[in-house]
Amino acid sequence: MAVLAEHPKGAEYLSKFKAEDMARYCRGALDRCFVGSAPTLNDLCEAYGENICVVWLSGLIYDLNNFVGQRQQTPQQSDALAWMLLDEAKQYKLTEVMYFFYRYKMGLQGEFYGGVNSHKVLSDLKKFKEVQGEHLCRIYKQQEEEQRELERIQTKRNKMSYDTYLWYTAWSAIYGDEKALDALEAAHVACMAREKWGV
Repeated sequence: MAVLAEHPKGAEYLSKFKAEDMARYCRGALDRCFVGSAPTLNDLCEAYGENICVVWLSGLIYDLNNFVGQRQQTPQQSDALAWMLLDEAKQYKLTEVMYFFYRYKMGLQGEFYGGVNSHKVLSDLKKFKEVQGEHLCRIYKQQEEEQRELERIQTKRNKMSYDTYLWYTAWSAIYGDEKALDALEAAHVACMAREKWGV
């Protein structure tokens, strides 16, 4: 990935994806977590090696442990979980992994009893594939609808005479594209009625 080539030090690049920045990535512009330009864990492993990914994942686990506020995992348990997460989550973008952890903080993936449970985290990661699929489906559907609407507007624009185009341009500058197209369509229907029935 080109963006990783610009950052020869992995730790420097990963400082953009710290656990304390999780809310910034996951609130508001959630779509960006799934279709943004963040690299995948696999991209990171290829660029900087697996150890740096494990250190990053361990930081997210440590942050979640602190958030839960109960019995802490030992460093060995956190490292073991980080390695297993890396094996299971290489296809996810860094921002998607952050959203996975953020869902625990929001209470969307159940509760931990007595501290962060490695089995629960790994089990929830498998279910997260469905969450990712739902978000991607919604995003792509929305993009397709926007593209169809854009094509509809473009088709209407291409059918205009020069005089109509000038009229449309003036209206769209004042009222916006959609209202100008609606007005243009209403005017076209009125013209057709006049021609057909002499109204």
